[in-house]
Amino acid sequence: MAPMDEAAPESLVDTILFVDVDGVLNVGIYDPFDAPILLKSSELSMAREIVAMDYRGFDSATAYKICALAATPADPESTATFEALASHDQLSKVLVGRLSELIQEAGPKCHVVLSSSWRKKQHLKRRQRLELDLSEALGRYFTFHDVTQLTPELHAGDRLQAIRSYLQDFAGANLCGAGELKVIVVDDFFLSPLSYADPFRITGAPGVPGGELHTLEEVEDYLLQPLGEMGIEASAKVLHCYRKVVTTNGLVLQVGMGLSNGLLKDAKEFLSNPNSPEAMKKPPPYREPPIEKSFFQLLATFA
Repeated sequence: MAPMDEAAPESLVDTILFVDVDGVLNVGIYDPFDAPILLKSSELSMAREIVAMDYRGFDSATAYKICALAATPADPESTATFEALASHDQLSKVLVGRLSELIQEAGPKCHVVLSSSWRKKQHLKRRQRLELDLSEALGRYFTFHDVTQLTPELHAGDRLQAIRSYLQDFAGANLCGAGELKVIVVDDFFLSPLSYADPFRITGAPGVPGGELHTLEEVEDYLLQPLGEMGIEASAKVLHCYRKVVTTNGLVLQVGMGLSNGLLKDAKEFLSNPNSPEAMKKPPPYREPPIEKSFFQLLATFA
């Protein structure tokens, strides 16, 4: 949709930050038969009681998954576990704090766009709660400058098309500053893996060979393509909040891991110097695409 009146002055916008919520500001476990399982403090307590009783009845698997994930380190370089990221309701205070840190780092010229399903009218109260929490974390009043267009979204490719369309409209309205535009996307993309075996599929995109994106570099190039065609200098950083977790007891879980410390560090480096060797995109090595394709993209329900 067209940028709203609350956007930063057109001469000042140098960064656009797209924010997803589920899997970014909370932690969830992929469930092929139902909505993702959110890691909540209250449900963690109940799950521990079930595991302590060695209960193996209906839906007990959910309790064991929750407990196993809670005991797993959330960051490779840290001993803190996912339990520290558990939410009391729908949001993790720790993860909201990290997002506020990213917004603060991006500075006053940052245009923050809600790209999550929380932008829908039926989630207005959730959005308002998030804006209040971010205001508290930032120490100032905060509201999202805008939201992406409300188009049907079933998988990662749909989310990317909505973000790309927003960027194209934003640039077309001459709202970009004079310097290089920086674009940051924080998203778990419906709890979707990304690889040559599990690509993001884009419908009706002539510039995408085979309609598939296999790496974050390809995703970033796809988002920036319309800006380049309009002569706008821009760089992009996609923070993919997805991780395949192997727990200490051997469970393999697909996790919307939240905005990790590692991803936050990557974003800060990108903001400080997007043309640094660490932040520059490198051409992905060619690999023969496998014939077998994952079913995760078709069953993704996490928004």
